[in-house]
Order: sequence, then C-alpha cells, then structure tokens
Amino acid sequence: MNMMSPCTAALLLFTFAFLTESSSAHDVRDTPPGAYQSAQCQQATQCPLFDDVYAHTPAFRHALSLNLRHGGEVVPEWVKDKLPSRRREANASPPGPASTAPTMLPLRIDDRPYILGQMSDPQAQRHRLVALYDTERGFATIYYTNEGGKASLLGDTTEILRTVMNDYLNADSAFARSLASPDVVLPIPVVSQ
Repeated sequence: MNMMSPCTAALLLFTFAFLTESSSAHDVRDTPPGAYQSAQCQQATQCPLFDDVYAHTPAFRHALSLNLRHGGEVVPEWVKDKLPSRRREANASPPGPASTAPTMLPLRIDDRPYILGQMSDPQAQRHRLVALYDTERGFATIYYTNEGGKASLLGDTTEILRTVMNDYLNADSAFARSLASPDVVLPIPVVSQ
C-alpha cells in the first residue's frame, strides 16, 4: 500500500487551502462590477451601477437588446455609450452629461436570483430603461419609455415579474420605499402568492 508522507500530505492540504482561499478572494475582489457581483452584494451602496452591469455582462446586454428588438425598439445610444470601447472613444471627445444610473439591487423572487435597476437618458429623464434580470436564466423583464414617451413592458412578463416591476415604478408603493432605504437587507425576498 502506497502511503503519503506527512510532509506531502501537509503540503497538499496547504495547497488546497491556499487555492480555496485565493479562489474565494478572487470572487469577491476581482470580479468585474457586472450582474454576478450585483446579485451577490449585501449593501446597496456597494452594488454595481446599471452602467457597469451593462458594460461587464454580455448576457445582460443580449437580453436587453433582444427584448427591445422584439418590442420594435433598439438599444439607445446613451446605453451603448457605457460599453468600454465606447467609453474610450468618449474620453477623446469633450465630456457629455453623466448618466443617471442607480445601483442594480439583488432580489430573490420565488428563490431565484434577480437584479433590478434603471437608467435614464442624461438629456431627457423620461427616456428610460428599467430592467429586472434573471441572473440564472439570462432572461429580462424590461420597462422602456422611448423618446416619444411611449412606454412598453417587454420580455418575461409573468405575473410576479409584472407585479415587481409595477411596484418598483410606483414610488409610493411599500416595495419602492423599502428599496430606497439605506439599510435595506439584500437580497430582497419576493414571493408570489
């Protein structure tokens, strides 16, 4: 029977512990500020902005683009401007108005991870995009108000997702008020009835 020496066993144990520790540290500190990090954040002030989730999460960009196309719309330029390649081009020109993008907050809807947030056109605040994104399946529910003021609910519009979106958009709802609280506990649990 071939047995490991105590030194070899200790070295393997140390290596495993080091790899495990550096792997978990990598997940927390080195992850780009995308959908994964937003789904994991535990304090609203530390969650990534909509801009960053859009820039660093290709599946999120795809879901937004697909839903907008199916609704006869296109991704607005002020959203596309958040892509790293477009940001580099923008740095070469005079700065325009900053976007108004709050953080993407994590939710657990019927025990499935979602993130929720919005972004407005810096030139016209009523032109906005609100996204509720399922981080496991890559599906999105989008509330989009185009430049002409036409509002559309696009994508996955099951009853619970419509309810969450409507409550989020209604500033007087208990849900919207709780999201605005600086000490909101994340992820926010939502259960269909």
